[in-house]
Amino acid sequence: LLPFATFLLIGAFFGRILCGWACPFGLVQDLARHARRRPYEVAAHTHRSFIRLKYFILGLVMLISGTLALSLAVGVGERYKEALGPYAQGPFTALSPAETLFSLLPALVITLLEKGQVELRAFFSKLPWVFWARLIILVAVLVLVTYVPRAWCKYLCPVGAMMAIFSRFSLLGLRIDVIKCDKCGECVRACPMMVRLLDQDPDKISDPECIYCFRCVAACPHGAIRPRFP
Repeated sequence: LLPFATFLLIGAFFGRILCGWACPFGLVQDLARHARRRPYEVAAHTHRSFIRLKYFILGLVMLISGTLALSLAVGVGERYKEALGPYAQGPFTALSPAETLFSLLPALVITLLEKGQVELRAFFSKLPWVFWARLIILVAVLVLVTYVPRAWCKYLCPVGAMMAIFSRFSLLGLRIDVIKCDKCGECVRACPMMVRLLDQDPDKISDPECIYCFRCVAACPHGAIRPRFP
């Protein structure tokens, strides 16, 4: 509960700033976007539709976790837990590409080093199907983010979705000086999350999709955008 509460408190005070400055998989996505000279441009209506996907994933994860916890608490959840198999310990982390990259693969390397000389073909043939499923998801996401910057954050990450719910009411926000701003659109083009800054209240922008990377602040040629707190 402590990590959960930490995410909610940070989201309430600073929005999705962890997504922009602390998430290691966010760094991986930022590096991957340089693999292509010109990223793929997602249409605005497609972007709005896909944004809902991460909230669906969050709802599904919370439903599975909540029903499993409740059923175990009343003593009737053992069969449910067995049916979930590897997903019982964490419906999201069991397939998360970040967990695969930063936990599963390093653990695999450590296991190989500890075993010393081992027949690789026999070793990998004994790995469960979940391992290969997670590896395929990781590769698919890495390919996706090379074409669409921060696609994982925008469309798939349930942790980002959870923080976005509270980010709408965060104390941290952005402010646009309407006198300096000439609506050139450089801020919108620089935003990896496709936030339509110019369509919002310039006095306090706390869009739930904003990760406060402040690229819009750096991109504005007139210095019209500034962080605002509270």
